[in-house]
Amino acid sequence: MPKLLFARTLNHEERATLERLMVGENEAIKQRALIVLLSSQGQYRVPEIAPLVGLHVDKVRKWVIRFNTHGMKGLQPPRRKPGPRGKFDPKLRAHIVDTARTPPRELGLLRTTWTLDSLRDYLIDNEIVDEISRESLRQILLQGSVSWQTHRARSDDVTRWLQQWQNGQPHN
Repeated sequence: MPKLLFARTLNHEERATLERLMVGENEAIKQRALIVLLSSQGQYRVPEIAPLVGLHVDKVRKWVIRFNTHGMKGLQPPRRKPGPRGKFDPKLRAHIVDTARTPPRELGLLRTTWTLDSLRDYLIDNEIVDEISRESLRQILLQGSVSWQTHRARSDDVTRWLQQWQNGQPHN
């Protein structure tokens, strides 16, 4: 049988802070404060709290655990990483899009199509970018209306074999 999970017992200051949060503007914070109050003071179980606050049981469990571990700070949304959000200026984005539109064979590679990983490796190896995540690359290509798998060069033999197969003719 799984162990029952409750928020730890609140001290007077924590209870007052949670009650202040309940009358605030931020709906997400109000919801988290209610979860902790119900779990700690009312001794409601996580599956009972979930429908009351309109969240999945896993989310309610997450906020109770975060409160138990980090206290009031655990109820705050996670901070974004510091630093600039847009690392790639329009000129660099255009260069990445142009590279993705170029068949890999024309760049001296032994492949016929790009994958996100192969394009990423090419950009880093050729010092076009210092680093780039697969997701950032995917977003840049999506914004540039590029499919990174459109350049497929086939030999004449492969094309002939495919046509024969499609027409039901035996190979020679």
